[in-house]
Amino acid sequence: MKKIVIAAMLSAFVAAPAVAADTAGNIGFNYSVDNAFGFHGEFDISSMTNKTPVSVQVFLKNYTQYIAPGISWSTTGIGVAGIFDFHSMAKLGKKIHPYAGMGLISVSHKWRGAGPAWTYSGVGGGLYFTGGVRYALTPQTAADFNYNNFGSLTAGINFSF
Repeated sequence: MKKIVIAAMLSAFVAAPAVAADTAGNIGFNYSVDNAFGFHGEFDISSMTNKTPVSVQVFLKNYTQYIAPGISWSTTGIGVAGIFDFHSMAKLGKKIHPYAGMGLISVSHKWRGAGPAWTYSGVGGGLYFTGGVRYALTPQTAADFNYNNFGSLTAGINFSF
């Protein structure tokens, strides 16, 4: 997993200068105050919605708590959300992009402990909510600060393509 994340980050840095300033989407990595790690792909669909600033985000988030040697609790969320960019309405400057989104999330839980009697797996799901602000650092990168119902307060970085 670490090799995949490192390769994705390196490819984003290498490919970033080659893309145009008007982007069609981004990939992002984030980390929350609840120790959840996540990544996403976001794709602009405004050309299909009469130029309404809407995008679709597909994401994966994971939280693992290590309780003792050989004992852990893991929660993984996979989902899709519609994101609305309030930049044109808020008029906060070229670099600041407030947004809000809602979608669906499938959540799986795993408890791993000593012996087979301790193994537990469960799946649930529901609505996913997010809202935050992106701050453009360069034409290809943006800092992302948000609150969502899977990792609470989250900070991350997005790479445009």
